Parts: sequence; C-alpha cells; structure tokens
Amino acid sequence: MRQTGKGSEIVSGSADAPVTRRTANPVLGLQRQIGNRATREVLARVPATKDHGTVHVGKLPAIKILGGNADAWASGKDPYTVEITSKRGRHSAGLERLSRDGGKIPMLKVTTPIVDQSGQHLNFGRVELEFSNPRIADYTVDGNVETWRAVDFNKAHRTTISHMTGI
Repeated sequence: MRQTGKGSEIVSGSADAPVTRRTANPVLGLQRQIGNRATREVLARVPATKDHGTVHVGKLPAIKILGGNADAWASGKDPYTVEITSKRGRHSAGLERLSRDGGKIPMLKVTTPIVDQSGQHLNFGRVELEFSNPRIADYTVDGNVETWRAVDFNKAHRTTISHMTGI
C-alpha cells in the first residue's frame, strides 16, 4: 500500500508485468489489438456520413443540412436557388410559416465544410455563403424530412476559410 495526497492506493503486480498503454483514440486502440489489416477491414464496413453543414435562417435555430445543392454553391457553381433538405425540428414551424407568408428575410447563411488533401498538407476549412433578402419557398415535409428553397435573393457572397496543417 502506498500513501498519496488523497488517501491510500493499493499497488500490486511485479516489476516484470507488461504496461498496458491506453489511448484516447479508439481506432488506435483497436489497431493495437487486432492489427493494421483487420482495422482497415473493420473501418471499411462503417459507412461514412457526410457532413453537409448548417444553415441559419433569421432567428431560427441552426438547421443541420442533410442534402440539397449547398455543396454546388460552395464549390463555385451558382444555381438560381438554394435547395435544402433537413430533418424536422424546432425550426420547422418557422420555416413553414416563412414559406406560407412569402415575405423576405434579411439574411440566410449556409456553412459547409471543405476537406482538401494535396501533397504534404491537409487543408481543413469551411465555406460560408450569405444570401441577402431571400424568400423561403416550397416548404414540404415527407415523414421526418423537410425540403425547402431560398429564392429571389439580392446577392450571394461566398467566403472560403481554410486552415493548413503539416503532416
């Protein structure tokens, strides 16, 4: 038994006992246990979920984007409308009201992640799209998923924010 500042601690084992390393990253722990090839096979079975970003509509809570054409806007293409698919939530009643009323809102902001890999650097960042005075239109619901569009905006502003890290 060893005395510590907060009481007693029981220490057992011999000096020859192997030390088990613990890591905060579960993938590295799995890799140590089953090896590189088996870890790669396990990870290949896990479907990747793409993060499409979020959209802010006026004072409504942030809306997680499930699909639509925000990626096209982020990559430099300029479709005529912003099409969003999202999961129904606290924001849904407000979106439906905005679509039904047909009025314009001051700003709609879309944030989408970008991940670009080139050479020795990884480029992590996001694209922020701001649409001035859009109107929310064509709000529809199918089960727990909603689709809607932002139309008739005055201008669109695209800002790319990137963070470079060395490997």
